[in-house]
Amino acid sequence: MTTGQIVSRMSGDTVLVQDAIGEKVGKFLQLVATFIGGFVVAFVKGWLLSLVMLACIPPVVIAGGAVAKVLSTISSKGQESYSDAANVVEQTIGSIKTVASFNGEKQAIGDYNKLINKAYKTTVKEGLANGFGMGSVFFIFFSSYGLAIWYGGKLILTKGYTGGEVISILFAIMTGAM
Repeated sequence: MTTGQIVSRMSGDTVLVQDAIGEKVGKFLQLVATFIGGFVVAFVKGWLLSLVMLACIPPVVIAGGAVAKVLSTISSKGQESYSDAANVVEQTIGSIKTVASFNGEKQAIGDYNKLINKAYKTTVKEGLANGFGMGSVFFIFFSSYGLAIWYGGKLILTKGYTGGEVISILFAIMTGAM
């Protein structure tokens, strides 16, 4: 590596780091302000319903984290299979004269097909995991909405809450939790 390449790489990497940090810090501040603001509004409007809604957040976060973990594991296996298939193609094309002289075309095609089928099966598994995972996350999410509306209705009848307060609390908690 030459001095010019090092200087060029350092200046390019510095810009990338600056862009990444600047964007991340701004996004972090936005998310913290939204979190604090949402929960403050919710607890000021009605602390009873806010506490009930607060209990609904951990299951959504846990389910979302589990889905992300499973999907990343399956996705990396799929990428590995696609990479292996591309490697077979690259090696075959790179030494096509040798492959042809030993009549290895069918072997190379067989290896490629085997790896592509493995990648396809992994992609199908990823799709199923994504469907079931997102379905479970949305089930928990909408069940939380149902609980909030049901308990909010009880609070309207017994504690003097209004419908507007219940909806305000619901959206403030959900906005703050995102």
